[in-house]
Amino acid sequence: MIKTYFRSALRQLLKHSYYTFLTIAGLGLAIACSLFIYSYNSFQYSFDQFHTDKELTFLVVQDLKLEQVEHSKGGSYAMYNAISREIPQVERTALYMDNKDLTLRIADQLYKTEGKAAFVSSEYFNTLNFPWLAGSPKDLDQPNTVALTKTMAKTYFNNDNPLGKTILVDSKFPVKVVGIIDDRNKNSDFRSEIYFSQSSVSTLWQIPQNDGFFNNWGYSNSSNNILVTLKNAADKNTVEQAIHALVAKYWHKDVLQTFSYKLLPLTSYHFDTDYGKGTQRTLLSILVAIAIGVSIMALVNYSNITFARQMNRSVEMGVRKVLGCSKRQLYIQFLIETLILTAAAIIFALVLLLIFSNWANQALFPHEPVQIVHPRSFIAIIGIIWVLTSLLTSIYPLIFVNKMDIQQALKKLTIGPWNFSRKTLIVFQNMIAMTLLIATFVIVLQVNHLKNTDIGFSREQVILLPFTKKMIQSKAKIAHFISNRTDVQSYTFSDNPPSSEKVWGGTIQFDNRTEWEKWPARYAIGDSAYISTFNIKLLAGKNFNDNPQKPEFLINQNMATALGYKDPNDIIGKSLNAGGLNEEQVGTIVGVVADFSTNSLNEPISPTVIGYNETRLKNVAIKLKGTDHQLLVKDLEQQWKNWYPDEVFQYKFYDQQIAQLYKKEVLLEKLIWIAVIVAISISMLGFLGLLSINILKRTKEIGIRKVLGSSVTGIIVLLSQDFFKWITIAFLLATPLAYYLMNRWLDNFPFRISMGWWIFASAFCVGLMLTIAVVSLQAIKAATSNPVDSLRDE
Repeated sequence: MIKTYFRSALRQLLKHSYYTFLTIAGLGLAIACSLFIYSYNSFQYSFDQFHTDKELTFLVVQDLKLEQVEHSKGGSYAMYNAISREIPQVERTALYMDNKDLTLRIADQLYKTEGKAAFVSSEYFNTLNFPWLAGSPKDLDQPNTVALTKTMAKTYFNNDNPLGKTILVDSKFPVKVVGIIDDRNKNSDFRSEIYFSQSSVSTLWQIPQNDGFFNNWGYSNSSNNILVTLKNAADKNTVEQAIHALVAKYWHKDVLQTFSYKLLPLTSYHFDTDYGKGTQRTLLSILVAIAIGVSIMALVNYSNITFARQMNRSVEMGVRKVLGCSKRQLYIQFLIETLILTAAAIIFALVLLLIFSNWANQALFPHEPVQIVHPRSFIAIIGIIWVLTSLLTSIYPLIFVNKMDIQQALKKLTIGPWNFSRKTLIVFQNMIAMTLLIATFVIVLQVNHLKNTDIGFSREQVILLPFTKKMIQSKAKIAHFISNRTDVQSYTFSDNPPSSEKVWGGTIQFDNRTEWEKWPARYAIGDSAYISTFNIKLLAGKNFNDNPQKPEFLINQNMATALGYKDPNDIIGKSLNAGGLNEEQVGTIVGVVADFSTNSLNEPISPTVIGYNETRLKNVAIKLKGTDHQLLVKDLEQQWKNWYPDEVFQYKFYDQQIAQLYKKEVLLEKLIWIAVIVAISISMLGFLGLLSINILKRTKEIGIRKVLGSSVTGIIVLLSQDFFKWITIAFLLATPLAYYLMNRWLDNFPFRISMGWWIFASAFCVGLMLTIAVVSLQAIKAATSNPVDSLRDE
């Protein structure tokens, strides 16, 4: 009997191939979208959840208590040593010094680690469970050793066995490869690709053991991640108090007036916005809402397409009932057809998911490729989707079977009980699509505003060349080469250009005031050509010099106002001690510049000091004349090989660096674009299904109208006018909802766009044009059909 049901179901699905295609396409798109969102969200929530002692492991973080609390992670090497020795509640301590950029020589090839290197000891691998494929973590306790992930080992050594091989750091410090690490798990914020032994720091960085880096408690760095595993999680508060006691003991008790320390759970780091990575939970919530929305849209489509099919098959159902077929048998027949359709949609969805996941991992998530972290759960989710979708989409056939009157069915008059509900659902469906479309327009405009708006400086035609500390001594030859170029307008040696991800700063002491200011200032560090290279406007005074013996500073207008000076000219000549910038000697404020953004536009303008500190220089920014940079880059690369044969030549455009500041916003933009494409596709498929219903209901009417002389255009308008009405209603409902949601999202940005009426009008026009395009194709086909066939069919 079941075999007969399946044969009949396949025959019906093939016979009504148009409706079958619409169903599989709509459901497949929705299921693929939902499965990808499930994979992405579960991957994000799995970060650092696989470590054995995850509930006992914490990261030491600190707060700088000024007018506004400044949050940061990291600590000093001295703090790490003291915690390891003197706090009994701590089971083990690991120092993870990450994000290191070194130059490696392997045979005759040079490589830059590009922030993928770290310094660790074996305690790091005892704390975090990254399995070793070869070697032992204990080998990393020996100096001049390194362990590589499997991916990096293949990059550096191809298919050769790397164990025992030698890598030269900066072409003169040999380190031996002692281990290969499995890097298949990408879901950790505390992983690197290259692990140098912690005991190699002194040699590779040429730092003596008595240097302040190892014993100065004030030498705190955000890349010095101190991980502690407690014997008991309940001891968290006790350990925090013990860290404060160590600071008072080895540093100074007055430090605790401005600094406080606490333990951040390892598993909280991924979503923490103060100290951690700050992955947006709101983004994950938005994606869940999108998954629910497109699923509802697909189910609405299915119900409408099923409705159209039942009308087309009402005679068949009436004959079956006359011949003795029970309602239960009819429902089983519909259920099997639904199971087959849903299974086909899931197969189609898995194909789409495979194609899209591969593309997304390359284009959207190159550094953190999305993985299916729980394969069994993923398979279970697919099974649940199959069963639930089949049951939900079988509700309407059940209602149809129960409500069907045999006489009406034989006359092909059965239209089902969902006339009003269908229209309501189709409006709701398009309201979701229209809301997403408006949101996409707003997000795209805001991201473009962030990426292309310069507050107080210019990025045009600027390239950045990073260099190492050892190159500072020979920067004169770089300057000599650049200054003789006719294609260079200006250049400056600097720490970071305006609008950078990480901006150094500190507290200041102004005009010999006894108290230091209670707010921090940001430092823009460069030589005297800094403001001319980036076109920062000088409002009062003169440019500063770059003589460290007689330090001079520029400040921005925001800082002048914060210090109590409305007129920029009144602050000229005042003394300034910028903590950490040039503490050996008090400097002088010689000029005031217009406000400019030191950070991204996700943050407001900060009080800023522009000064010179040679030890902090790490870039040379070159402003070009014209747009052709190829000759300059080619000549620079050639000279670079002559000057620094052991260094890799690298450069990047300044605007590309600024674009990296908005990675999260750009990712949201791309994901919303994909979501709106899926939603609109499903919506258009729904329109095709609904239009099919209208055509079936009005087949005889269309034939009569054509016989009486109605034009093709008139019939197209007749069939399409309801859809224009529904899209208009959907737009009117979506507009206040989208305005409210996007206004709240834009409130997170100090520099934001205004949502003009034209954004909503543009979204409506796009939705309307797509509707016209899709609906017209089907309507034209019905309007141009032979009226004799239509009347004969009736």
